[in-house]
Amino acid sequence: MMTLLDEVKQWAWQAALLLAVVPGVAHAAHPFVTDDTGTQGKGGWQFELTADQSRVKEDGVTSRNFEAGAALTYGVTGTLDLGVAVPYVRTKTDGEAAVRGVGDATIQGKWRFYENESGWSIALKPAITLPTGNEDRGLGAGRSTASLGVLAQYQKDAWAWMVNGGYTHNNNKVGERRNLWNASTAVLYSPNDQWTLGADVGVSRNPDVATSRALSYGLLGVQYHINKDLDVDVGYRRTLHSGPVEHTVGAGLTVRW
Repeated sequence: MMTLLDEVKQWAWQAALLLAVVPGVAHAAHPFVTDDTGTQGKGGWQFELTADQSRVKEDGVTSRNFEAGAALTYGVTGTLDLGVAVPYVRTKTDGEAAVRGVGDATIQGKWRFYENESGWSIALKPAITLPTGNEDRGLGAGRSTASLGVLAQYQKDAWAWMVNGGYTHNNNKVGERRNLWNASTAVLYSPNDQWTLGADVGVSRNPDVATSRALSYGLLGVQYHINKDLDVDVGYRRTLHSGPVEHTVGAGLTVRW
């Protein structure tokens, strides 16, 4: 019979993998999860470094998860990006040894196929993961997964509203659901050229076959644009009505050239 400690550890890993590995909810411009329709432009490069520390506590048992990510994106055309992202994860649960290592790498694209003068734009975001993480240690799915996201954005002066929806074929060896969906929305406000403030909420199908309860989150974030090619950011995220409360704080650095 699974102990309480085992249950908490399993839930923590599912939450970490959902945000770090499953391509249907791949990270957008950190710290936000909901993605915009923007691309790098033909010949443009972007490199992101991110770090997120999470904590979940239930009945006196605490699990801490640290995720660092590196992502490189290239603008193939003015409206098409290709990129690769690799996560590094460390998890520590009370009474258990820490588990750490590289997770499943993601190869993804973004194609903005529609935009108009009114401020609306729409993009597609396909992605696949490669089984680079050790599934026996909880670091990956054990097989390649595939997803497709639809991104919509409305830009009006200093305000931006984004809506995402997606499907993931979660092919795996670890007993998770294979068919997952996700939806999210975010509102960003840029009072000047240096600051962007935002709020982000989302919901997704739980990969745990033992429950029908969806996973959800709320997030507040700030981006500081040092110049047009260099950003830093911080954010706070917590789960909403989806099991034990998980608190996450994160920071990131983005460089473009």
